[in-house]
Amino acid sequence: MPSPAINDSEPPAQPEACCVIPLPAMRSVVGDTLADGCPCMAEERLQLIASVFNATSDGIVITDQDARILEINDAFTAITGYSRSQVLGHTPALLSSGRHGPDFFLGMWEGLRTTGAWEGEIWNRRANGELVAEVLRIQAVHVGRDARLHYVGVFRDITSGKQQEWLARHDALTELPNRAMALEALQSLLPLAQRQGQQLAVCHLDFDGFMAVNEAMGPAQGDALLRTAAARVRQAVRSSDMVARFGGDEFMLLLGGLDTGSAAVPVLERVQHALAQPHTVGGESLRLSASIGVALYPGDGMAPEPLLRAADQAMYRAKQLGKNRVCWSGQGSERQAVHDALLQELGQALQAGEMCLHYQPKVCARTRRCLGVEALVRWQHPRRGLLPPGAFLPAVIGTPLEVALDRWVLREAVVQLVRWRNQGCELTVAVNVSPATLALPDLAGTVAAIVREAAPHQVLPLEGLELEVLETAALQDLEAAGRAIEACARQGIAFALDDFGTGYLSLSYLQRLPVNTLKIDRSFVASMLERRGDLHIVRAVIGLAAAFGVTTVAEGVETVEQAHVLADMGCHELQGYGIARPMPLSQLETWLHKDPAQRM
Repeated sequence: MPSPAINDSEPPAQPEACCVIPLPAMRSVVGDTLADGCPCMAEERLQLIASVFNATSDGIVITDQDARILEINDAFTAITGYSRSQVLGHTPALLSSGRHGPDFFLGMWEGLRTTGAWEGEIWNRRANGELVAEVLRIQAVHVGRDARLHYVGVFRDITSGKQQEWLARHDALTELPNRAMALEALQSLLPLAQRQGQQLAVCHLDFDGFMAVNEAMGPAQGDALLRTAAARVRQAVRSSDMVARFGGDEFMLLLGGLDTGSAAVPVLERVQHALAQPHTVGGESLRLSASIGVALYPGDGMAPEPLLRAADQAMYRAKQLGKNRVCWSGQGSERQAVHDALLQELGQALQAGEMCLHYQPKVCARTRRCLGVEALVRWQHPRRGLLPPGAFLPAVIGTPLEVALDRWVLREAVVQLVRWRNQGCELTVAVNVSPATLALPDLAGTVAAIVREAAPHQVLPLEGLELEVLETAALQDLEAAGRAIEACARQGIAFALDDFGTGYLSLSYLQRLPVNTLKIDRSFVASMLERRGDLHIVRAVIGLAAAFGVTTVAEGVETVEQAHVLADMGCHELQGYGIARPMPLSQLETWLHKDPAQRM
């Protein structure tokens, strides 16, 4: 039935249903049509019409030309739960479900204007708030000698059948489309994209470390988290996009109408941002992240199955890269050729000495004295100039170059660390370790061999060397990560958990990872002064670190105010662009002579 007035000049024709019609009211509506003939016969006809009106199982509603309800029948009350006194004088907007947009009602009014009738399916809401599906027919009726306009709506309750149909195509937990419905939609969207000369993005979204939530909090809380997360994803995409649950914590996003693949980027950024906000489940505040793989039609496939496979593979690469990121498929022939060429060139760059290290300082939160640096790889490309890691690191994920590059960075960092030690400089050096390197069968032995190669006369343990591993990478295989870190600790090699807080690491997990440092993720630091929830998370991480006797480093520090708040909360070290950007060794040595009080 139509909804409220679409505009001031055109009332909404939303007939919904009718209840008991007393004879005087019936006479006022149709009496003029019965004026001729014997009064007794007219009265009998009114009685007959009234009995039929109230005996039918279909709901009936009669409105005036302004869509104000004049009468309803008994079936109206039975279906909607509203009595006659509750609806008289109101428009059928009283029953609006909110499921239909303006276009739906514009189409309804257009049908009434052009043909005098409209028929279709509509969702309304009962008096108790429940949704009701109806088949509705509205007829414009002109009554009496002055041809007064009325609208008569007749509808039938089809909720039960609609619910069964809906359940067959939707996920019961999240109310999102299920796999079958999503595949149907994808199959129908492909020819549309081809006709319009546009691209279509098929995205495989998988929540990071979700199994740990079920283990730590129980399936009921896990389901609650899935529901809230699914709702956020749906709100973050465009109204024309589809979000479907494939099962477990795996979802598919269909983003159509793309002129270029890059048009999907802002949509996926909104999804990641929405998921990154704290989720409150069972009284606890949780952070959630997702790994997303993207395949594009037509470059990565011309049919649903190849596109889904490409999106799956891209999602797994996102997991390998450290999770909480978007990876694009490399299955398209052109993109694959570029990818392969980049890998070959990168391998040659390692041999040719084109890689170099930049160093980002970490300072004491209270004194601003430099305590150490993080070694970060750069590529001094002969034609393209200095390239940041984002320009080449994603390409090495899952290839032998991933570990080879880690080895090179570690070797160069150790050489510099030993050089500083020989000069009496006590700076520490942190080196990032990829998930593939963390998973090596004998990580401690590998690191010891690299140290001996880089500094043959250095006696182990090598103080001042720290390996950084992403929290999400450690969670991929907690037992193996714990064994690797313990073995390194016996060699005197410290470990830091990077991006701490982005996974589901709890006290029980942290006890099994003997790390020396927790690095608070920059996303919390950036928003802690605006979002109380993030401030509480930062404070909790600092307190957790204090309880375990480990150092805290706040990443992404940009402002003096952030630095003061972190210091007051007991954070040990600060790192971020507000203090110093990554810089080559020559600039670092100049920076180290800077007055600590002027370092921010």
